[in-house]
Amino acid sequence: MSAIWLIGGTSESREIAHRLSREGFPWVVTVTTPSAVRLYRNLLGTVEIGPLSPETIDGFLDRHSIDVIIDASHPFSTSVSKLAISTGLPYLRFERPRVPLPENTLVLRDLPSLLEPQYLQGRRILLTLGVQALSHFSPWLDRCQLWARILPDEASIRQGLDAGFPHDRLIPQRLPISLETECQLWKKLRVDTVVTKAAGVAGGVDIKQAAARVLNVHLVVLDRPKIDYPKMTSNPAKIFDFIRDKYPIQKTKKLFS
Repeated sequence: MSAIWLIGGTSESREIAHRLSREGFPWVVTVTTPSAVRLYRNLLGTVEIGPLSPETIDGFLDRHSIDVIIDASHPFSTSVSKLAISTGLPYLRFERPRVPLPENTLVLRDLPSLLEPQYLQGRRILLTLGVQALSHFSPWLDRCQLWARILPDEASIRQGLDAGFPHDRLIPQRLPISLETECQLWKKLRVDTVVTKAAGVAGGVDIKQAAARVLNVHLVVLDRPKIDYPKMTSNPAKIFDFIRDKYPIQKTKKLFS
């Protein structure tokens, strides 16, 4: 039996997986961390943990008889998106909508653009970029006051410590976070700058934008990487139009009761 490869790890992918199960489509979701498995609890599908690579992708596709790809990965997870596109299989990118930003918001092209004295030197900064980015800030730990919000799991904490961040500079919190909680944290740390990714509402950009306005904190946003997706939508309903168009009729009947 063939299946749909759902590239997951996001709240949107959970919603897509739930509807795939409800409509009877067999699916396999890939995530990079064990903590992401919780998103698909009690759903009728298969979860695979760990990154895929050019060396392992063919085996994965053959093992699960993949014939359609729905990419609902994080907007900054470019490697897996490029890998999926390279397979040549029918592919649809679900891109979460952007949060509109005020004209005076500092938007930078990428992480290297941020690593400059005019943005970091002498500031009190909260990083909300994910633990993978923290090693880039190691040289700045004695040139500014840095805190980092990371996932509340042992692997993330260990990675933050390995990047040189003291334990009291790591803030283990999982999104979503309310405006009240966000403001309380920023006031406690007395930050003057918060750095985030253009990761949409699911990434808390709207809440951070509101907190920055209330507390007069400088918000810096890293823009999304530019990828030439073969086909893309921000409308969840279009995902299932795409699947029905790509799946033979006999495969779209209910497979689960």
